[in-house]
Amino acid sequence: MDLDFRQAVSGDSEWLFDTYQRTMRGFVAVAYGWDENVQRAAFAKSLRQGACHIVMREGNRCGFVHWEVEPDLVWLRMLCIVPGMQNKSIGSEAMAKLMSLSSSLQKPLYLHVLMCNRVASDWYRRIGFVEIENDGKVSSMVLAPSPSRPL
Repeated sequence: MDLDFRQAVSGDSEWLFDTYQRTMRGFVAVAYGWDENVQRAAFAKSLRQGACHIVMREGNRCGFVHWEVEPDLVWLRMLCIVPGMQNKSIGSEAMAKLMSLSSSLQKPLYLHVLMCNRVASDWYRRIGFVEIENDGKVSSMVLAPSPSRPL
């Protein structure tokens, strides 16, 4: 697949939030309720941490991946693919990029996924993540080491 990744810039902020809202609003509403102002503030705060890359395909923005490298780990903060672009391996390629970063830094890759988002939760399991904690709403997961992906 021919994807490009570019660093998000301040001019992308409204598109980023719109993409987040279009992909996550239903899940967040089920888990916590959706308050537009709270979500905008939390999203803006989150974006100030780590790195956020826009996923581009044929010159079009089709999603974003947001992560943070911490002293002991790599943290996937968000992976959002535009609804009309889902199920086209875009998320898989974005995740492969992040898994490669984690491996090259020799740091484990962690994430949180809302339990009500069964498609995402099941997908993360299929690609090698294991649950390490679950509070009933959010599952904390880590990418399990494998012979081809040691940590």
